[in-house]
Amino acid sequence: MREILIVEDEEDLINILGIVLEDEGYKVTKASSAEEALLLCQTRPPGLIISDIKMGAMDGFALLEIIKATVSLKNIPFIFLTSFDETEARKKGLSLGANAYITKPFDVDPLLEIVLKLS
Repeated sequence: MREILIVEDEEDLINILGIVLEDEGYKVTKASSAEEALLLCQTRPPGLIISDIKMGAMDGFALLEIIKATVSLKNIPFIFLTSFDETEARKKGLSLGANAYITKPFDVDPLLEIVLKLS
């Protein structure tokens, strides 16, 4: 079973997404900030990261840059799940190495298809 790290500061969304992924058989770890996510990745790297962009002091772009610059973490697939539906934000996320960029609100089925492909 692959472990998925969800990085999201909206508690309701993180809980709903966690339930959906657990129902599909994934082990889910949750972080409410990019800083917390980095600590979790250093102790036990996940098989996949799903992250928001706009969060507290460190945003999802910075999180992805650190993940990709860390030898032990750089191969972890990374999905942005965000309300930023701007072309420039999408381009930036993908150019930094994100495997997918999904905008909120989102349909669960396409997200699960991407998760399945990447996990």
